[in-house]
Amino acid sequence: MMVTQGDPGRPEGHAHLIQSWLRLADQLGFLIGDNGFCALFGRACRMVSPEFRWLADMPQCKTRATQIEALDGMLASVAPEHAQAAHAALLLKLSELLAALIGQALTRRLLDAAALDEDEQKNPQEHK
Repeated sequence: MMVTQGDPGRPEGHAHLIQSWLRLADQLGFLIGDNGFCALFGRACRMVSPEFRWLADMPQCKTRATQIEALDGMLASVAPEHAQAAHAALLLKLSELLAALIGQALTRRLLDAAALDEDEQKNPQEHK
């Protein structure tokens, strides 16, 4: 089950990180599909695992949803500052890998679109 802000007994410190991964997975899913996202995400995890050893245990998943759910569980198992640092490292590495595949310009547009979705959710009245 995905962490939501109302889940009793679960840390809420990483819920916003999971939401950003869900938006990014949706953006990338249209372009590279579930298998592509899971492969890219898995590669990013392996590349940052020397710094964040607990990410080396990330299970290989077949869908974006199960991959993000696995990340949710892993982020919940570490201190908030470690979760934030791992999130930043994963995002950077995934961006680098994606840019190598589809180019920097398209990667930036996809990341910006995912960030824009976040801003629209936070301030729906401002975008009307």
